Amino acid sequence: MSKECSQPGNPAAKRALVCSGIWGGIRDADQNVNTDGLAASVFSSSCDGGKGGDIYYIGACKGCKLTRMAVADVVGHGQAVSDVSEYMYDSLKAHICDPDSRKILSELNQVASKQGLNAMTTAAVVAYSGVSDEVFLSQAGHPPILLNRKGRSSWSAVGLDGSSVEPREPNVGLPLAVAPETVYQQQVIPITSGDRLFVYTDGVTEAPNRLGELFGTRRLTAVLDANAGAPLPCLKSAVVEALREHTGNGLTHDDVTLIAMEVR
Repeated sequence: MSKECSQPGNPAAKRALVCSGIWGGIRDADQNVNTDGLAASVFSSSCDGGKGGDIYYIGACKGCKLTRMAVADVVGHGQAVSDVSEYMYDSLKAHICDPDSRKILSELNQVASKQGLNAMTTAAVVAYSGVSDEVFLSQAGHPPILLNRKGRSSWSAVGLDGSSVEPREPNVGLPLAVAPETVYQQQVIPITSGDRLFVYTDGVTEAPNRLGELFGTRRLTAVLDANAGAPLPCLKSAVVEALREHTGNGLTHDDVTLIAMEVR
């Protein structure tokens, strides 16, 4: 068991997010973040140390009735990542009390499209409303979000149902910067206290071992299932430790970001 899990009450590992506050960025992180609605445990590691291509933000609206989380994976590094991170922060701030996550992705896509494919980005945006006890999910070419209901030992992927988009609609849910006219969907699911969500970048599932075998979704869900009832910091640490064991040489293959969340 990791040191963090053996000392889950360590105050240095916790951050309370105030109403109208946004926390996150592009630096390496191993942090627990709490709002009035959600508890989250965040891990982000760049493959070359310091700042990578992954972006993460958590924000709480005025009155703390809505908590929003966003994760993005930019293909490039350097200025493209900094620009997308800045635009994401600005969009989150502008829509901090709006549960509709599609607006954020649409705005980001318009800005990223002007930069070209060097700003191509996958992204997932999750908003939890403590008023309606619902989660609003939107994705742009991002790996599936995983859900675990309280009291259950298994995790499953949450897919967008596409009910609001015509089957022949072009450019649905593409990564940012691929096409400015891309349409983004939103799924609304009921959620209760104790339910959990897991969001991650493809640096998790595409982590190779020495034989080139990827970590994959099956290994990920197996680790999550085995630790379904563990405290969030321990759940997070279990995934990170499994990744390091699988790769055998640390996390140098790609940027890795994951967030485990629980409705409070």
